[in-house]
Amino acid sequence: MENINKYLIVASDERSYLDLKNVVLELKKRNLPYFFLYSTSPSRLYPHISLDSFSYDTNVEYTSTTYKSKTLGFELPFKPNILLITNESWEPEKHILWEFKQWGCFIGCIENSSWLHNNIKTKLEIASRNQFPSNCIDVFFDHSEWCLETKKLAGWWSQKSVITGNPKFDDLDLEGCSDEKIMIVYGSMEEELHPKMIKTYIDLSNKFKDWKILYKPHPTELTDFPNDFNNIEVINSFREYFNILKKSSFNIGLFSSVMYYPLTLSKKVVFIDHSSSGANDELNLENFRGHEFNFWKNILNFTSFNEFATFISTEFISKTLKRNSKMEKSLSDNLVPLDKDCTFISKQSNNTKVLEYFDSFNDKKSSERIINYFEK
Repeated sequence: MENINKYLIVASDERSYLDLKNVVLELKKRNLPYFFLYSTSPSRLYPHISLDSFSYDTNVEYTSTTYKSKTLGFELPFKPNILLITNESWEPEKHILWEFKQWGCFIGCIENSSWLHNNIKTKLEIASRNQFPSNCIDVFFDHSEWCLETKKLAGWWSQKSVITGNPKFDDLDLEGCSDEKIMIVYGSMEEELHPKMIKTYIDLSNKFKDWKILYKPHPTELTDFPNDFNNIEVINSFREYFNILKKSSFNIGLFSSVMYYPLTLSKKVVFIDHSSSGANDELNLENFRGHEFNFWKNILNFTSFNEFATFISTEFISKTLKRNSKMEKSLSDNLVPLDKDCTFISKQSNNTKVLEYFDSFNDKKSSERIINYFEK
């Protein structure tokens, strides 16, 4: 067993669990040694503080020799040489990855979102990955060629990426769908976009009173904007969401990673374009004065707004606007835009044409590719 890769996989919340569970199933299928520690809490938890809220799965029995982890808060049955995580920009993953890097682990990160539209925050987030301890990650598993090119334009180092598709969808159940009078509006964690998505929900609820309208928030939206959900019917968990999704007729929101689900289930997808949603404001440098600049200067050590603006660069903004427009045209040609007259109610989206933005393969073999990377 000494020459066999031994895998530790850690998920601190429900979203991470869903991102990683199919990779674990691939390990189990191949009978490769693994230990999967996971929480299905809607918010991230620290295992060494809330271990009772975690579960585990492993195919390795405990013996008299164990390996104590400070960040996990218990002893492992083996010393792993590979750590797989997602959600790498947040705690507790950052402390966990640093501990196991010191153990000598090779660290792989499954991307937990699709990098579809580029903007100023994309470049800042890419730069933050060069900060400690995120720079200890050895490889990132990207979903598609388009997503990787988005990251590269923002300054990503392509040698750290392998395109595998998104393992979250390897076990996606496409059976049992129907078209009931249900609409789902998709929220946003962004301060500029959140109120516009709430307004969209309210406007649709007022116009289509004989329809059931539900709001699917971003995982952090309920805590970031706790007072904005009065009289809003919220979908509270992924399991609840997926059950409702299968019955829905229309799915309305920005073109973001969560839209893969309705697209692949052949639901009617109604997209809100960047100009009307305000998403293009994320490419306006002046909007980053104040709170946004103060946040990022502490992470990337900017000494002035001029230094910040030089780092972003007008060249990046120009190239990004051009590239985003190319995708916007494809969305306009294939999906149904939301307009003030709600003409989407009588139109059909052409989902197949835009699925390649999310996943270069769409063949339910992403987990297989990820493990092949290590076992080649």
